[in-house]
Parts: sequence; C-alpha cells; structure tokens
Amino acid sequence: MSRPVTTYRGGGNVRRTFQELKRRGAQVLVIGDVPEAVSRRATRRLLGHPDEDRYRVLALTDSGVDDAAWFPGAYAPDDDEVALVDERELRGATVADTPTEPSRPETTVLRRIDAEIREWEPAETPPPAVLRVGVYSLETLLEAHGVGAVRTLTDRLTSVVRRVRGIGHYHLPRAPDTDAVAELEPVFDARLELRRAGTGPEQRWHLPGRGATGWVALGEP
Repeated sequence: MSRPVTTYRGGGNVRRTFQELKRRGAQVLVIGDVPEAVSRRATRRLLGHPDEDRYRVLALTDSGVDDAAWFPGAYAPDDDEVALVDERELRGATVADTPTEPSRPETTVLRRIDAEIREWEPAETPPPAVLRVGVYSLETLLEAHGVGAVRTLTDRLTSVVRRVRGIGHYHLPRAPDTDAVAELEPVFDARLELRRAGTGPEQRWHLPGRGATGWVALGEP
C-alpha cells in the first residue's frame, strides 16, 4: 500500500490503521474519474516498492488498455515475481460452465487469478502483504454484467486474496458519488480516491467509520 499521511481529519493514527490492514490483508476499491495513466501510477504504488520482496498479480480486463508501465521499477510481465492475466484472454471476462448456463465474470477472472496465487503460494502461510493483486478495471465488467455480478465477483476475489493475507486493489474509474461505488464499497476494507490537480495526480484514503485523509500527491513508488 502507498505510504499514507499521518493523521485523519477526524483524528486517529493513520500509520497504525494501515499497519493493521496490512497484517490481515487489505482489499482496496480505487475510485475517481481519472485517466489510465493516473491509475497506472496508483497501481505501481499499490503493487509495492520494486525493492520489496513481493509477488505481484495484475489482471487487465479492458481490451483498450496498454499493458506497459503497470509494474513498479523495472519489473516486466514475463519476470518470475510477477504475473499478468492478459486482457486478450479475458475479453468479455466470461466463460460459460455449460452451453445452457449463463456465463459469469468470475468464471475467468476469479479462476485465473486464483490459479496464479496457488501456483506461487508457499507451503507455509506467507507473511502479510507479500502478495499484491491488482485489477483494472471493474468498469468493463460492470458494463457487461451489471453491479450484482461484479459485487459477487469482488466478494469472492477479495476472499481469495485475504486467504494469504495479500493486498488487493480494484479500479473503478468513477466519481465517488455514483451508485456503483455505493453498491460495491461494502465489499472492501478501504477506498482510495484519485483525482487530477494542477500540480499533478493526488490521492486520499477513506476507511469506513474512521474518516478520510487529506489530499496528497500521488508520487511514484
């Protein structure tokens, strides 16, 4: 997770709160009507500093998305410590279990990400926050399947990532006051809001019941 500012507007220690989330595996909904380049920068931060020992899984579900520059530092999709779930293999993000059963988004997205995690997963439970998972974006799935199906998908996917105390982040590039954000937010532990500002991209964090941080620059990891 990216380094937060030190205090919430409503009080409380942000650093301590984030440490608690990392210990149990935080699942983050990333929102804000921002360009893809801003989302890429946020993803590089959430996937962890390039000098940290992490295993990184990234799923790109939008056929119009460039798969370059999503990983931090010099990491590339074919490196041993990263896995790219290629959007071209997930076009439409659906596979029917049988010819008569309606296709569901989780039948490809969930299975592919779960398979990558299980292939990496060590015999003993790994330390918290070693696994980092990102999905860009939920928008494609919402347009194709609706909010009910996407809520089911994110509920199951976040459970998979929590199993190994990983940190997952899931982009929904919409404004914070939209119905889809309100519908999906309860699935997640935190919400990261992005925006463009005159000095560059900015971020602020929201934790249910604990207030929000102020806006700070969204720097590189």
